[in-house]
Amino acid sequence: MIGASTIRLSVGLLASAGWGALPTPVPAAPLSLTPAERAWLKEHPTIRGGLDPGWSPFSMADEKGDVRGIGPDLLARLSRELGVALVPVTRAGWPAVYEAARRREIDVLGGTSYTEERAKDFAFSEPYFSFPVVVVMRNDEPLFWSPLDLNGRTVVGVRAYAPTLALQKQYPEFKYVLADTVREAMEMVMDRRADALVTNLPNASFVAKTRGLTDLKIAGVMPQTFDLRYAVRPDWPELVAILDRAIAGLTEADRQALVHPWIRIDYASVIRWDVVWKSALGVLVVLGLALGAVLYHSRRLARELAERIQLQSEVKAASEELTLLNEGKTELLQMAAHDLRGPLTGMQLVIDSALRLEAIRKSEALQMLEKQVKQMTALLGDLLDVEALEGGRRDFHFEAVNPAAQIREVLAMTEPAAGRKSIRIEAEGLDGVCPGVHADPTALRQIADNLLSNAIKFSPRGSTVTVRMRRQEDGFVRFEVCDQGPGVPPGETERIFAKYARGSAVPTAGEKSTGLGLSIVRQLATAMNGRVWCENSPGRGAMFVVTVPLAGTMNKSSA
Repeated sequence: MIGASTIRLSVGLLASAGWGALPTPVPAAPLSLTPAERAWLKEHPTIRGGLDPGWSPFSMADEKGDVRGIGPDLLARLSRELGVALVPVTRAGWPAVYEAARRREIDVLGGTSYTEERAKDFAFSEPYFSFPVVVVMRNDEPLFWSPLDLNGRTVVGVRAYAPTLALQKQYPEFKYVLADTVREAMEMVMDRRADALVTNLPNASFVAKTRGLTDLKIAGVMPQTFDLRYAVRPDWPELVAILDRAIAGLTEADRQALVHPWIRIDYASVIRWDVVWKSALGVLVVLGLALGAVLYHSRRLARELAERIQLQSEVKAASEELTLLNEGKTELLQMAAHDLRGPLTGMQLVIDSALRLEAIRKSEALQMLEKQVKQMTALLGDLLDVEALEGGRRDFHFEAVNPAAQIREVLAMTEPAAGRKSIRIEAEGLDGVCPGVHADPTALRQIADNLLSNAIKFSPRGSTVTVRMRRQEDGFVRFEVCDQGPGVPPGETERIFAKYARGSAVPTAGEKSTGLGLSIVRQLATAMNGRVWCENSPGRGAMFVVTVPLAGTMNKSSA
């Protein structure tokens, strides 16, 4: 047996000793501000920064009323860079701080997350930190699979906090109770007055560690992330632009130096466990494959970029294509890093919980890991499909295909996913004599699977997805997939078919979206001499339409 180790999130205070050297903060480089911005700062030498007094480790008020934490440290750094006094102020609690800012007794709120309601009162900066949102439960509770597993349980949230507001808006059917602080909410979970708490990971870990709340665990990771921004009074747009510039200048070392004194990672030896070690090894293999695919695609794009730069002097039109190619590489890396972070964080937390808690069932840990591996496998499948289609290495085998049989096969495979959300699937035009189409059977099934999975992903619980098929007079068979979700705004009906594009609609149960599915559908439909487009009215659902030529209307040599 091989000894395993796990990463345990620990908390340190500036007053603690013996933890080794902290990262050395990088001296702030002078900001490049416009004359108008410098004049504005000169006219506003003192800016009041509002902070929550009970939101450790981001901001904490001591007995004297002085505020400590990540938020005050960042305000101090920005004060030095901007040459003004960003003075931390607070009130009795977060609601009082927020109301004081609305009355303009406070100029800017720190550690704030964006919501539509708050955007009515403030202008928001770009995020300066981003953390996972987690579910905290008792040690005797099982790991949860998705946010829908909280239905029927009592969920406690901190009053007026962004994760609580977002959860109440997205899942109004849950049973909620409210607490004034994270500490109070965690004590309610320990005392069985509530079943689960949803909050950001550093907040939960800090409170649990410093207050000795050892009977709790991280039971799962939500699909959302918690982004910290500055909320600025709306009549000061100049300050928003200045803060965005200062935030953009923070390096990774700067951010680590700000966070490290309050949250740090320690390594601890743990018991040997063959099952968990094998699971961890599997995670490393999947991670290696994922990174390999991303690096391969990135290097291929880099080679193409270098070749086209050499031809730029001869072909001026290549400049636009080179720009798009470079943007595609950046989008790929950003999308892959973002979409792989969630499953990998979930795996790390599952392994951590399994290693530290002897009462956990091995099957639960392995099932949770299996789910995360499937998410990453789906992402890799989409990446490889795009690579094959763009590189011309996808082989198509055209023949006369019965489309109804292909669609019925896909319907059978997607019924379990629809059942988990109580979604009813209705089929029209699949019975009787179905005309044959000139198509590749595998590609046709992949188109139907992507469109049906997409409809289920964006449909609310208890709704209906309708599948229709009919023959047109122009020699094509028309295939429609209609949902009752939020629909697609007119300005996005074409953009959503672009590579890595995501529309404004959000999956109804926290499902992942790679931004590649509809792009693959369009490329497959085009390869089969067909078309795909979106027809819909926002708020009343979306309808995706695919047309494929009838058998006998296309010469097989055209394949």
